[in-house]
Amino acid sequence: MTGTAVLPGAGAGTDIDLAVKDRAAASGARIVVTRLVIIAAMIAAWEFAPVSKQIKFWLSSPSQIVGTLWGWVIDGSLWNHLGATLSVMATGYVVGCVAGIGIGFLLGLMPRVYRVLSPFVSAFYALPKIALAPLLIIVLGIDMASKVALVAITVFFLLVNNTIDGIRDVDADLVQSLRIMGASRSEVLRKILLPSALPWIFTGARISVRYAFTSTLLAELIAANRGLGFLIEFHSGNFNATGSYAAILVLVLFSVALTEILTRLQKMTPQGGH
Repeated sequence: MTGTAVLPGAGAGTDIDLAVKDRAAASGARIVVTRLVIIAAMIAAWEFAPVSKQIKFWLSSPSQIVGTLWGWVIDGSLWNHLGATLSVMATGYVVGCVAGIGIGFLLGLMPRVYRVLSPFVSAFYALPKIALAPLLIIVLGIDMASKVALVAITVFFLLVNNTIDGIRDVDADLVQSLRIMGASRSEVLRKILLPSALPWIFTGARISVRYAFTSTLLAELIAANRGLGFLIEFHSGNFNATGSYAAILVLVLFSVALTEILTRLQKMTPQGGH
């Protein structure tokens, strides 16, 4: 008699796994619904709170905030300010990353030079970069250049340190073995140093995005004529609570979107997939 033997309970594991996944999905759906109910309750309480007109003036209301935000969308001012913030952030981030990785590799490959310059690098790294904003504004003005410079400086020192740490993390015995076998300096760099430093560089680049965004916003709060930070400062200075809340809402939505993008990028990298 021929045939395929089926072990008792062979499909039990699959059924159990499916049941566990169903329960997890149902639990996740309940959590989402609960969160939405809490948000709806908070919005309703804010909208219909029985407060005086004076307090209402300072608290505003969700309907007024959404109305103001919709007006910005219609007249295009929202995209103008959001575009200004993104332009400063992206330009400063790219400049800081390129310069930081390049200088980091040079210092990492020249340990004697790094030993001489390390106190200066450490001092500038520890300095709160926002303290440089007034000086940069004096030198470069309140336009885009001063804000790009602040973001680039912030990102630069993060990438410099991460790149140097990545190169110093290389197994020295492995490098020495390759050199004994006749490998050139470029081959050691391409086959050992660069692959070893890449995880450190990716981590520094991912972390730097948040710092770039924060630096851009702080620079716009100090002195600007466009951007999300300018929107918040402008409406707060004019005691327009509704406009301030609307600008903060845009900032919150942008921050959530940025966090979600960074989380997905982290999962795509080998060191962040677990």
